[in-house]
Amino acid sequence: MSKKNFLILSPYYSPEPVVIGTFTEELVNRSDIDQVTVITSLPNYRNYKFYDGFNFFGPYIEKKNKLKVIRLPVIPRFSNSKLAIFSFYSTFCISSFIFIIFFALLNRNKYEHLITYCGSPVYVGYIGFIASKILNANSSQWVQDIWPEAIETTVGIKNKFLRKVIYNLQNYMWKCTDLIFTESNDLGEYIESKIKNKKITTLFNPIENDFGELFNNSNEKRKTIEFSYIGNIGKAQNIELIIESFLDSRLDNVKLNICGDGSLYKGLSNKYKYKNIKWHGWLSGNNLANVYNNSDFLILSLNSRGRQKLIIPSKIQSYFMHKKPILCVSDGAVGKLIKSTLAGLVCNKYNIKDVSKMYKDALKLSIFERDQMSSNAYNFYLENFTKEKVVNKFLNSI
Repeated sequence: MSKKNFLILSPYYSPEPVVIGTFTEELVNRSDIDQVTVITSLPNYRNYKFYDGFNFFGPYIEKKNKLKVIRLPVIPRFSNSKLAIFSFYSTFCISSFIFIIFFALLNRNKYEHLITYCGSPVYVGYIGFIASKILNANSSQWVQDIWPEAIETTVGIKNKFLRKVIYNLQNYMWKCTDLIFTESNDLGEYIESKIKNKKITTLFNPIENDFGELFNNSNEKRKTIEFSYIGNIGKAQNIELIIESFLDSRLDNVKLNICGDGSLYKGLSNKYKYKNIKWHGWLSGNNLANVYNNSDFLILSLNSRGRQKLIIPSKIQSYFMHKKPILCVSDGAVGKLIKSTLAGLVCNKYNIKDVSKMYKDALKLSIFERDQMSSNAYNFYLENFTKEKVVNKFLNSI
């Protein structure tokens, strides 16, 4: 059997904390893969500047065994402002379009498959499709975000005409590929209802860092119960509802950890200064591991606009892997997943009374019930979220 060459187009890549890096690392380890080339940007995600070791002068090319990473010049996303977001999105689209056209012309018939990782800006799917035609390669899009809903929650869109244009552009983009991968079953069903005669496969995002049983997974009851939210602190996450409901529940010997960064972090951390609420900021490595280890329940919340409810946030993989019961505030796909896997408690109403009740119900769970939820989550992770399982499914689908 001849070995295969793959091309990956993505706005983000390692050392940025995105799952496409984990996916690629596993892909290059396969014996039937000859080479994987990644076209991406200079790393800057969540850093508000280029990562250490990178600047406008590069490095632009990295090679390691069967992996080649080509980085393109961009304006880094220097803040959460509209200008910063637009600057990064637009410069990546321009850089990638110009570069990949010439790259494709010089490498025609050298790649079997081009996969485009369609995180924001989602329209890189168009660039990937054009490149695949020049390369004479099959193509796929791995849908990670939905526009205009995603940018409505970050920068806002008031113009109805502009919103409709953005909506139709992404819908049409899905037609411009041989295969669509979706990161939730609900999203796959939605796209299938809009686009007929298109091969659509659910491909869950793999876990970014696969530590498995290295973590403390005990659910033994302790004097102080710790609830932990870990992730982005923005408009779509209902952080204030989580806090207000926690305070309203008036539980004894409880603590709420809030870990992460985002547009609302500064304002909310200044507003809610309580002894039983700890603001950790952005954590990684051992610091993050300690929070997971000490948590009794993990909190996930999404109040997404429209079709964003079809998206499953990537942190659910980490939550499932860490073998803890999950408290979820969502009426979308992620809530359905937790409910169907019996991995925790779900509240699909966005009000203090119902979310407060969920906190109280969590404390009523027996050790056996908590262990069962934890095991259900971990078993689903083993079957669906490991990088080996994800890459296997990808290779079997193309």
